[in-house]
Amino acid sequence: MNQFNELNSGIKWFLSHCADHRKLSPHTLKAYRHDLDGFLQFLKDGKETEILLSVVNRDSVRRWLGSMGGAKPRTVRRRLAVIKSMFAGFERYEKMPSNPIAGLRNEVKVGLSLPRTIARSTVRSLLNSTRRQAGTNPKAILRKTRDTALVELLFATGMRVGEAVTINIGHIDMQRLSISVKGKGNREREIPIVCDAFRDALETQMVERKSSGAGMTDPLFVNRQGARMSDQSIRAVLRRYASLMGNRHITPHMLRHTVATLLLEDGADLRHIQRLLGHSSITTTTIYVHVTERSQRRILARCHPRNKMNI
Repeated sequence: MNQFNELNSGIKWFLSHCADHRKLSPHTLKAYRHDLDGFLQFLKDGKETEILLSVVNRDSVRRWLGSMGGAKPRTVRRRLAVIKSMFAGFERYEKMPSNPIAGLRNEVKVGLSLPRTIARSTVRSLLNSTRRQAGTNPKAILRKTRDTALVELLFATGMRVGEAVTINIGHIDMQRLSISVKGKGNREREIPIVCDAFRDALETQMVERKSSGAGMTDPLFVNRQGARMSDQSIRAVLRRYASLMGNRHITPHMLRHTVATLLLEDGADLRHIQRLLGHSSITTTTIYVHVTERSQRRILARCHPRNKMNI
């Protein structure tokens, strides 16, 4: 049994385990690292000393949670979950004889946080705005082609921005009309291409990329330097078009939430939406049921004939 005594060594092992075996995304690993470093610094209390695993117990974790002050309940719950996952891993892989915080429960209540969506009219304006992009020089035309395909992809597929940046030309099968995506936990899924406008924009972008010498393993979307676009550069594209529309706030995740909500409102089965978004559990997808219930209430209140009878 290869045990370790110091918390810092344990954190390094846990993060490596999450990356190599659990295949967690860089974004998730960064969040874990931040939370665990916060716990370590809390225990150090400004002292340059190594913290032994033996000092960690339920009381020390509760004191850490209690020190978070104005942190949102969801943040507190997430940080506790990371600590519990790490110590459960220590015990499971025999890095320590027992789990000192086994059974520790979070008493902070977390309310339901509904996803932020965009109105249909706003999405329509966004999709149109990429096609109206001014400029007749070759660079402007290339950017217009790229941006149109990018925005169409985000809305048509509901991809996470971290998934969109990984799409290569070879991931797209125009014969089968599908896109191969690697999502959270390295889980792969096939997304069907069912929208004509999206298919056309995608095909145009692929022709442009191939004409520039790009191969099947090259990225579908590139920046001005010809390098793969980052998630920040994709967000910047949306911000630019949102600004042209009057400084509206639009993010890739809002498009993801919006397409899921509209699909459900228009009668799509929850299981199909789950597969489209790449949720590992149907429970995650049910959040959109609450959104459509809220939408239904608003529509009924506005349109119900009884509210139009002045008696």
